[in-house]
Amino acid sequence: MADLMMAIAILLPVAAGFLILVVRNYYARGAVVVLTALILIANSVFFALKGPFTYTPGGFNWGLLITVLDYAILIFYVYIGFSLRNWLVLIFALTQIIPLVYFEFVMKANIEVTPAFVVDHLALVMTLVISIIGSLICIYAIRYMYDHEHHLHLEKSKQSRFLFWLVLFLGAMNGLVFANNLVWLYFFWEVTTLCCYQLISHDRTEIAIKNAARALWMNATGGTAFICAIIYLYSTQGGAAALSMQNIIGGALQGSLILLPVALLCYTGCTKAAQMPFQTWLLGAMVAPTPVSALLHSSTMVKAGVYLVLRLAPAFAGTYLSTTIAMVGAFTFFAASALAISQTTGKRVLAYSTIANLGLIIACAGINTPLAIAAAILLIIFHAISKGLLFLCAGTIEHQIWSREIEDMEGLAEKAPLTTLITAIGILSMFLPPFGMLLGKWIALEAAYMVPLAAVFFVLASTLTIVFWTKWLGRLLQVLPKLRWPIEKLSSSYAVPLWTLLIGIFVVGIGIGPIYQNFLLAATNNIVSGNQILSLGLNNLVLTSPSILQKEILGVFPVWPLYLILFVALLLPLLLIGLKPTELRQVYMCGEQVGGTDTDEWLAEADKKTKFVLGGYYFQDVLGEKRVYPWANAIAILLLAIMIGCGVVVI
Repeated sequence: MADLMMAIAILLPVAAGFLILVVRNYYARGAVVVLTALILIANSVFFALKGPFTYTPGGFNWGLLITVLDYAILIFYVYIGFSLRNWLVLIFALTQIIPLVYFEFVMKANIEVTPAFVVDHLALVMTLVISIIGSLICIYAIRYMYDHEHHLHLEKSKQSRFLFWLVLFLGAMNGLVFANNLVWLYFFWEVTTLCCYQLISHDRTEIAIKNAARALWMNATGGTAFICAIIYLYSTQGGAAALSMQNIIGGALQGSLILLPVALLCYTGCTKAAQMPFQTWLLGAMVAPTPVSALLHSSTMVKAGVYLVLRLAPAFAGTYLSTTIAMVGAFTFFAASALAISQTTGKRVLAYSTIANLGLIIACAGINTPLAIAAAILLIIFHAISKGLLFLCAGTIEHQIWSREIEDMEGLAEKAPLTTLITAIGILSMFLPPFGMLLGKWIALEAAYMVPLAAVFFVLASTLTIVFWTKWLGRLLQVLPKLRWPIEKLSSSYAVPLWTLLIGIFVVGIGIGPIYQNFLLAATNNIVSGNQILSLGLNNLVLTSPSILQKEILGVFPVWPLYLILFVALLLPLLLIGLKPTELRQVYMCGEQVGGTDTDEWLAEADKKTKFVLGGYYFQDVLGEKRVYPWANAIAILLLAIMIGCGVVVI
């Protein structure tokens, strides 16, 4: 049974991807994507039901295949560097190939690690996020790419190629979160980087290729650090056993500089998670079609980075390295939240919000208490659902108004009420009680007392978060009063993922108590030993001290009552307040309104027809990228340097 489940999780997306690549019929290709998605979703549920297990594949020399594919990927990077004349891509490709050749052919390293894969509760959480949310994004991409190419008037469709890389991404991510062998984990890590490059550059425009190359070399710096960590561990810790992730986090390795490879791996995680100063690669990914943004930002690429740091948390617990990691994440949470306020494009707001929340998760990993680790896992789940929904909403809006600008979304509620409703709920779920993101932040704030400066950043960033979300929400909902609203119809390829994720926000939010106690608590204990810190009281989620001697109640989050209050607050106005034709009044704007009350045109000077337009404040002179980047990147680089330096500090 384990053989079949692992094959479906990792190899099925590969086989399905090649099938998609050769199928040219739109409906047949869509059927393959949908069937693959459904199988992956069902398989992830079976993983959760089966529970933790270890697995080492047999019957084939998989290690040799992975080695060959490693070199194939890196040689492709060299080719990209030469063809684009991008010396950064070339340099960081060579800084991976040369050490890898030395490791495997000069050192003649034995890279056989048993077990090759470890499926524990943290890996189960990750594969559920990857397989469910990632699969829904793939389904969404079927119709989206059809509309995308129709708008671009492409003579030759590239949908098969796009969907190939999109589906392949899911298999690589599943392999990454299951891998116990660091060399195998490195391979899956590089496959995700390759998929990222191909998807960002998909449209082959000059700006798409430029941003894809940036993503490639920035992530390749992390790949170089990864290889260096592998070589150091193997040469100083006695061979192949040192390449086992379970041994690294289990305390089996000894030595005064054992934290150095851990620090290098955490640096690798920060590059993939787009922590400052690496945020520009993820922002550049916004030029790609929206399913790429959704996949990179919610369930896959960036989650690989936070997963690696979270997985390594036991290895750096109680060290200066742990505190520094908390500061790296907390500062990114603050700086990215500030930068989001100045953005006029919806997808860039989502991008900065993603970077910020990834910083919060990494900060929780650095705080490294049971409370903080619980917050990190909760944030991974809730962020994936809400941000996946918001990116798909952004793509749907883009295909309705053919613009990504927030100002162009003014009055969207009048044109597309259903899309606006779903988007509004997605936005509210990012910061409003009783949705899960607020719960995760509440727990993170409770845990942040361990690192006071991080707590200050948490508070400031959370305040900034409310500013940019409510500002965008206001643009969506700004409409003139009407008696009737249009009926909006969405393609099933759009509607199914949107409604599924929307329902998921409520289901996971309402059921978080039993979900945590029966499933997520075990994932927390995979990382850090501690007593139960969240318990389900009478309609309440109770936060308690993890101390054995003192079970102090730190706070109560009344899940069901808060959802009931929210439902009543939204329902009562609809039931009790009705708009009548006699109650509609013209709005006086120092000019005569053209036509009736349904128009937004006015007669201004010289009887010139002028549209009534509202504009938002974006504070670009204060919080714009040109203002913030110089000092924010400098601080971020300093923090990363300190983080690496902590790897050589003996405590």
